[in-house]
Formats: sequence, C-alpha cells, structure tokens
Amino acid sequence: GGFSEQEWVEHVTSIISHLLRNLSGSQLQRLMNKFVEEDHLKVDRLIELHLFYLSRAKAVDREIAQEKSQLDDIDEEKENEFYMKRLDAGLFTLQRLNYIVLSIGTAGISSVLDRVKQLLSLKGESLQPVREIMQEYAESLGDDK
Repeated sequence: GGFSEQEWVEHVTSIISHLLRNLSGSQLQRLMNKFVEEDHLKVDRLIELHLFYLSRAKAVDREIAQEKSQLDDIDEEKENEFYMKRLDAGLFTLQRLNYIVLSIGTAGISSVLDRVKQLLSLKGESLQPVREIMQEYAESLGDDK
C-alpha cells in the first residue's frame, strides 16, 4: 500500500493550493511563513518539483507535436485526448505547483520571489513557463466541454 512519490506530490500540492485559496488573515500568514523557514527550504523543493514536472510536460508536448505532424485532421475529440495525455503526464501537478509559486511569490514576502527567480535562473529557466501554464489553465476553466 501507500502512495507513490508522484501521488504524494499530487495530494500535497492539491492540499496546499486549496489552503492558499481558502485561508485568510493569520492562518494564511502562518502558511506563507512556512515557505520562508529554514532559508526557504520549501521554496527550494517547490522549484525542484516545478522543474521536474516542467521537463515531463515538455517531453509529452514534443511527443504530441510529433503525433500531430503525422495527422491530417485534428478534431476537438483528438485535442481533448492530447490534453488528457498532458494532464496524465504531470500537467495537473505542474499547474498546482505553479499556482503555489505564484501565490507565495506575490504575497508580499520579497525574499520568496527573489529565491524563486534565483533558483529558476540557475537552471536556465524563468517565470515565463509558469505564466504560460497558468494562462492555459485559466483558459481551460472557462471551457464547458
């Protein structure tokens, strides 16, 4: 029994993103402070997970692009199939991770956003993929399909 590491990460990121959406006042501040403790240890882990799931998302996007190049016509059903494949490959967790990154990075604790940018920069990344993924996520929420 028990959870795999991937399932564990999915559960924890869902819980934290839910807490960030629903807590306020001193409870929210206590949660935010967790990301500053121990020299931003949790921010470090968050970015480590972001980079891992981002690489998985990029890999599946390459597979899908290759598959699309071999198809004559891509209907809505096929697009939905591709999106589900991306979610299964870790896009769902990446969306949650990015929501957490944006939430804690814009909460007014400047050291958190500085740490996020520093860690991404060290790996040759930026906040742009975070923005793009969250934009896509926001657009998908408006879909009644």
